[in-house]
Amino acid sequence: MPLFKIKSSKKTKSKEENVQALDVALIGCGPAGMMFLHALNKSRKAGHENLPNVTCYERAGAAGGIWRDVPDDDKGRKKPENTTVMYDDLWSNTPKETMEFYDYTFDDHFKKETPSFLPRKDILEYLLARNSVDGALDGVKFNHTVQNVQYDENSKKFSVAVRDDSTGTESSGMFDRVIWAAGMHGAAEKPE
Repeated sequence: MPLFKIKSSKKTKSKEENVQALDVALIGCGPAGMMFLHALNKSRKAGHENLPNVTCYERAGAAGGIWRDVPDDDKGRKKPENTTVMYDDLWSNTPKETMEFYDYTFDDHFKKETPSFLPRKDILEYLLARNSVDGALDGVKFNHTVQNVQYDENSKKFSVAVRDDSTGTESSGMFDRVIWAAGMHGAAEKPE
């Protein structure tokens, strides 16, 4: 079953019109999570129906994943969400042209030509500017650590247990689908 299906503009009745929107947990608000929320928001504004109700949980205090700045209160990177963040002076070894969005170029963002290889901070700024348009990231639950995800065969739903790291409050919710968008760097690899 697809996560969501965009209906055609034809005004014919179909079984899909009676389908209830899915509840989806999105784990992570790095580049993949941000892009998903942006695309969903864009589809919603275009008038598409039956889009999923998404709850996004991000362990860190801001969007951006490994591109984020290390917060001032954790320069030693002791918090788990900061162990995989790139170092401040990193320059990308991937040309910007291969990671540029079709609807928002680096030249559009910076209002000038830029070199092919950019510093980490410029890439973060670009990602945030494009993907936070029109409040696409407004509902993200920052400082929320997903502690457990369990599928229940009887209800055909996922139970997602979450801790609000700013208050210590624990809660859980039921979802039809779960998307892992924390990437391969969602957990640090520590050699023995």
